[in-house]
Amino acid sequence: MPVAINYGTGFSSAWSNVATFVQKFVVFLIILIVGWLIAKVITKVLSAVLTRVGFDKAVERGGIKKALESSEYDASDILAKIVYYALMLFVLSTAFGVFGNNPVSSYLHAVVAYLPLVFVAIVIVIIASAIAAAAKALIENSLSGVSYAKVLGNVVSGLPLVLSPSPRSRAP
Repeated sequence: MPVAINYGTGFSSAWSNVATFVQKFVVFLIILIVGWLIAKVITKVLSAVLTRVGFDKAVERGGIKKALESSEYDASDILAKIVYYALMLFVLSTAFGVFGNNPVSSYLHAVVAYLPLVFVAIVIVIIASAIAAAAKALIENSLSGVSYAKVLGNVVSGLPLVLSPSPRSRAP
């Protein structure tokens, strides 16, 4: 005997799944748009504050000036962009979390968990560069009468960059 198929239950279940997905997708888009707007505002404010405080001049004294000469961005703009992308990773992680546990959400969570190590590495490089520039100036000025003062200053300025500690990645 043939088995009766209840098409009504299948259609009802399908429409229920579509309605649930549409609701989640709308929340996803709202989180994405609001997060993007907030990230843009924070980026602009951070760039303005860093410029006003004199962050660019402090970084240029640290020896980063040569690296930024060919760039269209200054140090405060670069730091603001880094903060923008970090915030967008948080926003994307939150937005994809609306759909529940999924591979994209898990990957973004892992990337966001790695961000503090990147931040610490950037801070270490900036501090080491400032120390290197100060050491170079100190050596060159104190040994200005000696012919090898500039060479010794360059060698000494490279030491803080080479010997600066690196943040160790932790195994999950």
